[in-house]
Amino acid sequence: MRKVRKDNTIKVSASLLVLLMGFSLVACGNSNPAVQPPVNNTEEQSPAPGQQPEESAAIEAEGILTGWADPHTVEIRVNEEPMSFQVGEGLQKSLDDMDDEDSVRFKYVEKTIDATTKQLILTEIAKIESIDDNNGSNAGGVITSDRPKTAELEVTVEGMTEKRPVTLAQAKGYSLYVFEPMAFDVEDHELTMKIDPDYEVEIEKLPADFNLDVLKMDAKEELSETGEVKELTSEQLNNGPMKDAKLFMMSQNDRKTQYFIVKELDGKGFIFHINAPVGEPSEGFLPMVYASLNSIMKE
Repeated sequence: MRKVRKDNTIKVSASLLVLLMGFSLVACGNSNPAVQPPVNNTEEQSPAPGQQPEESAAIEAEGILTGWADPHTVEIRVNEEPMSFQVGEGLQKSLDDMDDEDSVRFKYVEKTIDATTKQLILTEIAKIESIDDNNGSNAGGVITSDRPKTAELEVTVEGMTEKRPVTLAQAKGYSLYVFEPMAFDVEDHELTMKIDPDYEVEIEKLPADFNLDVLKMDAKEELSETGEVKELTSEQLNNGPMKDAKLFMMSQNDRKTQYFIVKELDGKGFIFHINAPVGEPSEGFLPMVYASLNSIMKE
């Protein structure tokens, strides 16, 4: 009996020791969570500098659409000062339906990126309709010219100088006279031969601050695809059909001749991109083109 009591005492003592050690371990392991106070991080956190740019209220203005500076930036001339605006995808379609030099009414916001940087974001834009747009009498907002609707222009073809009838054609910002064998596309600003539209002139309007040296580089790049690029000297221009051209460059091969001509009228610049294939109509094409282009007047 004594032996059995002794064994039981040992077993109880061992069990009690294990239980005490377990409680001790649990208490040690849970001591930190038990006494750790709740943490409020709100007062310690602050926005990163520049994370939320300041944005102004919408600003409304009017100006003249100059064109795209890059796929996401459009330039608008406001009080004769060019301004650049960032354009989102939602507005790109609206701008696709407008032409350079269109009068526009628009809204934008200013985002302050940092102390020295502001970004202008276009939010709305609409073309300012002219009276002619509203009554449909003149597509594209063309101002009715007071020039005679028909006239005669002198032209030299195959050594024969004569006067031929012409009809007034009006585009946005200018008008010109066109001979009967030719057609003028008001929307695309293109003058072509009716029997062969490959004989064509594309009329491109230039901004008021155009740079002739830059245009000369553009001309070399454009014309070099056809052949060796040549520039007419002042003496050659004085003896040619475009005496008042600011720039006259050309290139040719056995299939065609191309021209890049810059002319200025009352501070308004134009580029004439002329494509003249080799063929039967070419003899009369260029003389009529020169006469028509020399008849351009600013409206």
